Amino acid sequence: MSIESPLHLYNLTLQRQSNSLKSCVGNFSGKKTQEIITATSNSLIVYKPNVETGKLVNLLNVQIFAIIRSMENFKIAGSGKDYLAITSDSGNFSILELDLNNGKFNTLFNEPYHKSGIRRLSPGQDLAVDPKGRAILATAIEKNKLCYVFNRDLDNNLTISSPLEANRSKILTLTSIGLDVGYENPVFATIEIDYSNYEYIENLTEVERFLTFYELDLGLNHIVRRKTEKIHDSSNLLLQVPGGNDGPSGVLVCSKNLISYRNLIGDKVSINIPKLENSSNQDSFIVAGVVHKMKNQFFFIVQTNHGDLFKIELLEEGSITISYFDTIPLASSIIILRSGFLYCDSEYGSKFFYQFEKLGSESPFISSNDEPIEELTFERTEELDNLLLVDVLDSLNPLIDSKLVNDDAFTKIYSLSGVKDSSSLKILQYGLSINEIVESDLPGIANKVWTTKLNKNDEFDKYLVISFMDTTLVLSIGENVEEITDSGLALNEETIGIQQIGINSLVQIHSNGIRNIKNGELINEWQPPAGIKILTTSTTNRQIAIGLSNDELVYFEVDDRDRLIEYNERKELTSRIVSLSLGDIPEGRLRSPFLIVGCQDSTIRVLSTDPGSTLELLSLQALSSIPFDILTLSMNNQLFVNIGLENGVYVRTLIDEQNGQLSDTRIKYLGNKPVSLSKISISGVNVVLAFSNKTWIVHETKNSTFKINSLLINPLKFGFMFNSEDCIDGIVGVYKKNLIIFTIDDLDNDFNINSIQLKTTPKNLLKNNQDIFITQNSSSLGFIEKFDQELELNKSIQLSESETIITSTIVKFESKSTSYLLVSISKKHDNGSNEFFINTYDLELNLIHITKISDIAYAITEFQGKVLIGISNHLRLFDMGLKQLLSKANSKIDTISKIVKIETQGYRVVVGDIRESITFLVYKPKSNEFLTFTDDILPRHITSIKMLDYNTVIGGDKFGNLFILRASEESSKISDTNSTFLITKDKFLNGAPFKLMNLCNFFIEDIPTSFAKGSFTIGGKDLIIYTGLQGTVGALIPLLTKSDIKFFINLEKQMRLHKPDLLGRMNLKYRGYYQPVKNVIDGDLIELFNTLSESTKVEISNELDKTPREISKKIDEIRFTSI
Repeated sequence: MSIESPLHLYNLTLQRQSNSLKSCVGNFSGKKTQEIITATSNSLIVYKPNVETGKLVNLLNVQIFAIIRSMENFKIAGSGKDYLAITSDSGNFSILELDLNNGKFNTLFNEPYHKSGIRRLSPGQDLAVDPKGRAILATAIEKNKLCYVFNRDLDNNLTISSPLEANRSKILTLTSIGLDVGYENPVFATIEIDYSNYEYIENLTEVERFLTFYELDLGLNHIVRRKTEKIHDSSNLLLQVPGGNDGPSGVLVCSKNLISYRNLIGDKVSINIPKLENSSNQDSFIVAGVVHKMKNQFFFIVQTNHGDLFKIELLEEGSITISYFDTIPLASSIIILRSGFLYCDSEYGSKFFYQFEKLGSESPFISSNDEPIEELTFERTEELDNLLLVDVLDSLNPLIDSKLVNDDAFTKIYSLSGVKDSSSLKILQYGLSINEIVESDLPGIANKVWTTKLNKNDEFDKYLVISFMDTTLVLSIGENVEEITDSGLALNEETIGIQQIGINSLVQIHSNGIRNIKNGELINEWQPPAGIKILTTSTTNRQIAIGLSNDELVYFEVDDRDRLIEYNERKELTSRIVSLSLGDIPEGRLRSPFLIVGCQDSTIRVLSTDPGSTLELLSLQALSSIPFDILTLSMNNQLFVNIGLENGVYVRTLIDEQNGQLSDTRIKYLGNKPVSLSKISISGVNVVLAFSNKTWIVHETKNSTFKINSLLINPLKFGFMFNSEDCIDGIVGVYKKNLIIFTIDDLDNDFNINSIQLKTTPKNLLKNNQDIFITQNSSSLGFIEKFDQELELNKSIQLSESETIITSTIVKFESKSTSYLLVSISKKHDNGSNEFFINTYDLELNLIHITKISDIAYAITEFQGKVLIGISNHLRLFDMGLKQLLSKANSKIDTISKIVKIETQGYRVVVGDIRESITFLVYKPKSNEFLTFTDDILPRHITSIKMLDYNTVIGGDKFGNLFILRASEESSKISDTNSTFLITKDKFLNGAPFKLMNLCNFFIEDIPTSFAKGSFTIGGKDLIIYTGLQGTVGALIPLLTKSDIKFFINLEKQMRLHKPDLLGRMNLKYRGYYQPVKNVIDGDLIELFNTLSESTKVEISNELDKTPREISKKIDEIRFTSI
């Protein structure tokens, strides 16, 4: 990667894809509690159910730089925990162990077994686990099967054998599962197709399928095919039947409209899958299922392709029963937990967590033979009957279209997500969401708010103190929050500080003095000299520091009788004191060791509070502005000084706890208002609240990454921690004449998602001023819906039957001086033929006219006051007419096949083709034609494009690649000035006269659906924000200086060497899956630097000639200045 390239980008994934591949449950942490692990194609997510609240808690989310193919969990006999077996495109068979204490997975084994990549001959498409954890069978789609045997060594560590082969030529394996045979030789069952007798397979559902059992002989260390029997030609899924003392062993074979029981000794029984009343012509397939074992019994919960759940039981007399259970969204995995919950890992859309209310019908259908004739029917319940929905995990998969909108203080991404009845309009805001408890009016505009205990040992806060201009309001906190007047506090003064001191005393600091209160009575009051005011203060349980208007600093400590003892010497400073901070008292010590003083001369001073050197200067730091507020706080076992500047900049600097020296300064611009700071605690972790134009939260993530997120709340003037019996880890804040109490439930989720239900599968999202237009398609009908700025449905229209919406856009026609909605339509007739139209609507969704076109139109855009439409490989220019669109120009582009995307700027047109990448054209008004002047040298299957400037375009293809192309200065200049040259110049490589320069390539493992230029924060850089079909949201950040480019290139090289992927995939090969990585830094890999061991950090730092803190600072800065 050359630093001389004209463009370098830094990629950050802001929201990982959420398409679940598989979920499993087990005791992964080694504790008695169960955890759920969900695998997407490039991440592992660990959830833990909270039995008390019914919520799923996200414990860990680990990115994998590989494509996961399959995942199963297993536990060997005598082990206290489950392990994960994973296959991926790395070509390794991987065994992982969860280490929750350190927030990571450990790789136990990465056993190479095949070439890298995903191939039909590569084992690992499916994994079948022996229930006793003795072996795993990894099957390929065709021919190959490998069996790994597990054991334990003398130190009780897991061991793995070399794989045993069970290969059969011309065999397709559709699915596999391990049989429960107790401690007999492990047996695996597969559904297979033998295509040796077929020259050509036209319909796979008409080919014979076989149920094959493979036995692993542990004595001979050999795997053999034990039994094969023919099963239904539509069989698609196997479910394990408990064996040993729990059941008869064997498998349930799921086929079209049928479920059959099979085992090794030849027992057979089947039952029809009940069909919905009045829908007997709809075939049903089982798509997911789970077996749940209880004491002396077991049952299955299976789901059909219509979403219906059925309960299945095998009776001792050899019969099988089935009964309707409930209807939930389609799942890729269903999990039942011992605590009485069911997890639905939905195939599309959000994930759902249910609680069992009861175990279903007591009058099921029953069958005792293998060829049931009776057709069974059921009536679907409108509401859940046996399950209760207790939690929903938002998911963006599939993310079909999106728009970046800056319509208020918060940048939003409007996105279309889901399919059919799970479709929704989702509004994403980058920031942390809050859970509002209560909001109430105040008698005036509040300046600050505090809560305080009355006794050092109080569990909850007792007083809520609100400071107004010249007055103070005191509320008691109990079953109700109500005003009190006998607190002992001066209510006619503006409070600037409240603190519980000593054992059971309270101090109130106001501009005219300090009141020491005990049991609601004033014990004593300290007053400054006449004419002198208290400007600022900072307190701990044992210390008080105040800054006076005569530039003097006064320091107090609290004795054993809760009395204030003033230090015998006041320190006079050379500049006005504007802010103070003492910080919390470290455990085992009597006082906070440092007093931080902020002065009018834009400096902070670190003073000692040690009795032997009280108020001595230890260090000094100059700032870019006046330190409006200071907060000293311990985070992650380090002491930091947090500084809010008057110019809206937040500063965090590390203070050495031994000598008070300041270092490792980080900054972020928060807004144009002075920054106030407050300490809160969430789940025992210290967090900083910062108040400016927005409310911000400063915290460190589980992997020690320093983060600053905005809170999605009205900008608060100030806030403070709030703890009561009904609200633990709450926050109380004031803004204008309002008081609000709220909690923050999740510090790790950077995006807040709000959803609005849509009719059916969405197609396009259009925004015009404050209105939003959404086009949608069902199986046979199209819809267009209009929403107002409050996201209320304004109007909805339905298209004629058999009309499908292809694409749409809003065009302002110069000839009409108004905007219209144009919709590309495909209409299918009964005879199988299709017609294609452009429907024109006004913005009230009234149909103006219909224009018939020759072929399907995938791309429509506004161009020079007209509309430009891509029809096959033609560009056609239309103007608005009375009865239809009027054709103004038509140019055929020989070098492409089908236009799917169009972008324009001036007279320049960029088209994306379905397989011929990107082509640049220029419109010549005199000759009324479009001339091709440059195109790409590689074929790419375009899914989305966006012009970044006049010569540069970013695009994405259906294989998950991002790329940036640029027209050369020569070709750009000629296209604008010399039409004759373009017409007469010979084609180059059977394409345009010139070729585009490839500036960047990067693999994101998701199909890009949209690009936008914008910023998430005030003062942030312009980013390229992209979205992917499987729910990915990412940002490409431009690197502006050569020093930054060189630093991150070298750091990325070192991270690739020192941070191997969990599954053994090389990062460089992963990010260069189809084309080599070019001029894009993998920021996701870079941000893992903070998770490395200290020795590894030092090793990398030495290679880069920097310290670990300097590297961390550089990594943080690129996020702070951009997002």
